[in-house]
Amino acid sequence: MGKRLTIGFMIHHLDNDYSKSVLNGAAAAARDLDVNLAIFPGRSLNSQLDDKRFTVYEYQNNVVYSYVSSKMLDAAVVSAGTVGSFVTPEVFKSFLDGYKGLPIITMENKVEGYPCVRLSGSGIKEIVDHLIKKHGRRHIAFVSGPKGNSDAEERLGFYKEALRDNGIEFDPNMVAYGKFSEYCVDIVGELIDRNQGRIDAICFANDMMCKGGYKAIERRGLRVGTDIAVTGYDDSEVAVSLRPRLTTVRADASALGYRAVAEAVRLAKKESVQDISLGSSPVFRFSCGCKGQADSFAEQAASRGEASLKITDLILADQIQRYEELLERSTALSELRSFLCDVLDFAQGNGMDEEMLSKSVFLRILNDERLDISAPEIIVRIARNIRIAAKTLCEEKAPERMISVDNITENLTEAAAERIIGIHYSKIEDITFTHFLISNITKDMTIYGNNVEKCFFAVVNNLYRAHVDSSYIYVYEEPVVHGVKSSWILPDTVLLRAYHDGDRLATVTGEAQKISTSAILENMYTPADRRRTTVVFPLYMNEEQYGVMVFEMENEYFPYIYSVTPQICTAIKLINLVTQLENSIDQIQSRNNQLSRMSMSDELTGIYNRRGFYVFANRILKAPENEGRQAVVIFGDLDNLKKINDTFGHEDGDYAIVTAANVIKSSLRNSDVVARIGGDEFAAFAICDDREIALKLPERIKSIAAVHNKNSSKPYNVTVSVGIFELICAPGLNIQQYMDQADAALYEDKKRKNPDIMKK
Repeated sequence: MGKRLTIGFMIHHLDNDYSKSVLNGAAAAARDLDVNLAIFPGRSLNSQLDDKRFTVYEYQNNVVYSYVSSKMLDAAVVSAGTVGSFVTPEVFKSFLDGYKGLPIITMENKVEGYPCVRLSGSGIKEIVDHLIKKHGRRHIAFVSGPKGNSDAEERLGFYKEALRDNGIEFDPNMVAYGKFSEYCVDIVGELIDRNQGRIDAICFANDMMCKGGYKAIERRGLRVGTDIAVTGYDDSEVAVSLRPRLTTVRADASALGYRAVAEAVRLAKKESVQDISLGSSPVFRFSCGCKGQADSFAEQAASRGEASLKITDLILADQIQRYEELLERSTALSELRSFLCDVLDFAQGNGMDEEMLSKSVFLRILNDERLDISAPEIIVRIARNIRIAAKTLCEEKAPERMISVDNITENLTEAAAERIIGIHYSKIEDITFTHFLISNITKDMTIYGNNVEKCFFAVVNNLYRAHVDSSYIYVYEEPVVHGVKSSWILPDTVLLRAYHDGDRLATVTGEAQKISTSAILENMYTPADRRRTTVVFPLYMNEEQYGVMVFEMENEYFPYIYSVTPQICTAIKLINLVTQLENSIDQIQSRNNQLSRMSMSDELTGIYNRRGFYVFANRILKAPENEGRQAVVIFGDLDNLKKINDTFGHEDGDYAIVTAANVIKSSLRNSDVVARIGGDEFAAFAICDDREIALKLPERIKSIAAVHNKNSSKPYNVTVSVGIFELICAPGLNIQQYMDQADAALYEDKKRKNPDIMKK
């Protein structure tokens, strides 16, 4: 068997609806064709982003494109419609020509000399025709993408063609130019205003711009779908999230990504590749003025007398991208199809009885891990459309089965609801845990100061538990300053600081760290025994470039990268600063720092003293990131200290105090604040989002004390009375104001203490 091919994929961003869909298709193709896929998510070249406060350093992401080379990849797909949307065709061609020796196929936009896979904009013509003939709209505006973008120009061309075919003269004043982003409120508003209320419909060149369009229309007191009909293009998640739901052109971005990778594989094998145009078709919902059509196609198919299998295929194909391809290789999907077909057969008076078509069968199939239908809206729409079609068939062909059909279809809907609840519950748990791990990265890295090995190991240790199948942290020997106007020169080598592959975690030291930049995807530390889909992501902060990370993970978790990498970069920056400070700090400053730490610590127990408690507890309480979160103040009091001192001496009294401190500390997390604030008094402060866990903390403290007493050789018990008070964090609060409430709760618990200190 020969070496597995590696296909690169250059695209703008990972975390938007279009990119998600395209990359889902690309990853599926890589799986089916058994090739490695390496995703390079930069930004648009020379991008003109709207909010410069948050995007001033966006240009730094494009450093990732410099890693793309024929030494690393066998072929590459370039999303010309996103990466090249803000530059001229000539500039973009020059950009592609720079990758000498690397076979390249473009996506969305044709570039001279490179084969292209794109989606046809012909559905725009059908949708404009629908607005004119179905709804009588004659003053139809168009919001295009950027001038010079071939996709935008093609869709604008189909708009003009539809007007001409319907005898409507094209008016340039009815066209505005956006950027394929939702930040087009002002552009759409100006378009409406300059036409002085004449516009009765707006056709957008993609769904995302419709988000801004809806806002512009509503701000003028107008109603989408009534005063102004609105249509989009893509049929992305945005289309069904808008209200009213968006009439749009279905152009399967997933199929586009799939086909682009498939053609790139052919290029890598030196096979002939031609330009390909994938079809598009309108989907009518409510924003154009249609009423109920979105939910009635199943009813219409049933009314036409279509066969059960054909109706089933129509419903599933409408909800599942690349349905026909998936059906060929998914046994679970085939079982679902057969089951739904049986339901429709039953509605026509044929096939199984009601008991056989129980919801448990439907639920079993939906829960089958082999069935790739995880989106709740897909599940519920499949159940709903089957119900519509089944009732229509039953009314026409087997009315005596109406009650049974009602029971069956209600069971399907109930099963879908159960599945949705299960999905949401598991996702909430998963998101909570994953964000907890991600939030640990900066903390864990900075804990180790300038111990570089431990710092980077802490990162991969957290990623290992957070849906990342493998991760590799490559850094430059020194941070590289890269300004917006400076040219970028990729270093020849990087240092592999740490990595994980499955449950294999390691740091790399010495000369073994040094890796050629062209070998970051394949070297002695990367797995050669399996196919991989990876994301190559730059590590930078402001003008400093630190290196690059290579992640291997499922597509649905790609957005986590945008949470992980800033933390890693922050920690790297802090590590560098700490190292610089430690090299320059003198002995006096070091001693002052030590004294400062001592001034906040209790000498006997090693935990915070009263001052340390107020400083660190207030810091957490007032932190902006904690605003609105639940927290608890805990007041603890060592029981019977005087009796222990009087009976056994002050050494045992000190022992009891230290034991009480350790009991309280071990009952909480390392990140919580625990202090000795008086002779036998203790306080603690903890963020605790789970109220049930918070309320059990006193019981936990006492339980740990009881375990200690059982194992202790001392003849007496060390027990702690505990009071707890709940509060909500906010910047304007002060921990001191809640101490009395916690003390009052402690007093109630103190009344229940056992005055006898001796063990039985």
